[in-house]
Amino acid sequence: MRLQRNKTVLLVFSLSAKIEAERKPLFGAKKQKVSTQFFDLLIKNTLEVANKSNVDVVWLDETQQKGNTFAERYANAYKSLYAQGYTNVISIGNDTPNLTANHIQQAVDAMATKKVVFGPSKDGGIYLFGVHKSIFNEDAFKNLPWLTSKLSKKIHTLAIAKNVSFTVLETLKDLDTTASVICYAYENPNSVLGSFILFHTNIKSKSTLKTGNNLVALFYTSSVSRRGPPRL
Repeated sequence: MRLQRNKTVLLVFSLSAKIEAERKPLFGAKKQKVSTQFFDLLIKNTLEVANKSNVDVVWLDETQQKGNTFAERYANAYKSLYAQGYTNVISIGNDTPNLTANHIQQAVDAMATKKVVFGPSKDGGIYLFGVHKSIFNEDAFKNLPWLTSKLSKKIHTLAIAKNVSFTVLETLKDLDTTASVICYAYENPNSVLGSFILFHTNIKSKSTLKTGNNLVALFYTSSVSRRGPPRL
């Protein structure tokens, strides 16, 4: 954790690898250890990118988050950082491996003149959210459709309706389903994450993979237990 070098802080808001693996058994219920190792890699990658930014970095996992719901915990994290003297809070999660230091720098630069910056995810969520202290409204923040495919569009619509200046970053893919994980591996086979995924899914050929559903079906067909997909 680095504190108070400037008025902008980068918040890494996530769960620990162990809890992530319990909630998202992306490699199957019987491969909990593999899922934990996978999230360890994701978190390490995220923190490496975060620490390349030229702003203060704060990582909050479930042991430090306060509140009964995701919205409460997230809002409280922003409030806490504003109370520490920061003017801009930019938050990211741990499930967007294509996020780079350049994306974060774009967000930091945007916050110099805008009140909001966000990075849309392919599934309709967001991977980055920056909010200036002057326009932070706790109730409105909590009422956003968090953890849904409507989030990015809602933030965009509200910013326009409230006449709030904003910047939208490029759309990236996050990894929160088995299909998205395997697709990432075939798009980035030489990366550390891609190699890890391909090794632990035992899928050898890309030629038969045409859709996300086919990816998942082939993955579970190749599994020894031949169980159904986990509840994500």
